[in-house]
Amino acid sequence: MEELIQLTPLCSGALHQQYLRCGKSNCRCHDKKSPQPHGPYFLWARRINGKQVNRTLRPGAKLDRVREGILNYERMQRLLDQLVRAEESRILEDEEFTKDPGKKNFKPRSRRH
Repeated sequence: MEELIQLTPLCSGALHQQYLRCGKSNCRCHDKKSPQPHGPYFLWARRINGKQVNRTLRPGAKLDRVREGILNYERMQRLLDQLVRAEESRILEDEEFTKDPGKKNFKPRSRRH
């Protein structure tokens, strides 16, 4: 549990590296023989309130912090999964729970439309 508390920063989502072309027709990114697109830029895509939100980041401190936050978020998910499995095992091993297993042939009711 202590390890969970110490995970900071936390960022959900993913990073995608991009190279882009600009709107200037005479720019090096539009060269027909050897185009040199602008970048790298990093697209940070995540969901907020059910909607995908994107933010473009350049290499630097903010990008490094988001990258660290995403790794910490993935670590947090793994730790939470371990915690839930441990708690579920503890519940299933509990004497009170094993004495009353509940209905054996439980069938969910069909939903009426």
